[in-house]
Amino acid sequence: MKRILADGTARLVALWAAFIACETATQIAFKAASQAVEGLSFGWGFLQVALSTPTLWLTVLCYIATFILWMAVLMRMDLNRAFPLTALGYVTVPIFALALFGEELPALRIAGITVITAGVILIGWKE
Repeated sequence: MKRILADGTARLVALWAAFIACETATQIAFKAASQAVEGLSFGWGFLQVALSTPTLWLTVLCYIATFILWMAVLMRMDLNRAFPLTALGYVTVPIFALALFGEELPALRIAGITVITAGVILIGWKE
């Protein structure tokens, strides 16, 4: 019985890791796609450039993967416990934005990320 529980927990953790990875990849791809249309006024030209940008299509694929993974998570977990765990995206996205785009990560934001991480641990902790 413990082995089955451990396997189920391992699968759920793997689903969560994949979900957070896809959610993070979606936001990073959005940022990369936005660079192609930076400075363009919204209109037909904007849409043509956006639709011809490979990272926009990567974003769409990541959204679809995120949707599928979220459904898989919700099949195995209560929404009231699962939803707050999505806040891990507030941890991963700023870190990748710093690494990939050189965006700033000031001390106050780092403190916020620390509080979010603590909250996720408390929410995920089994009573």
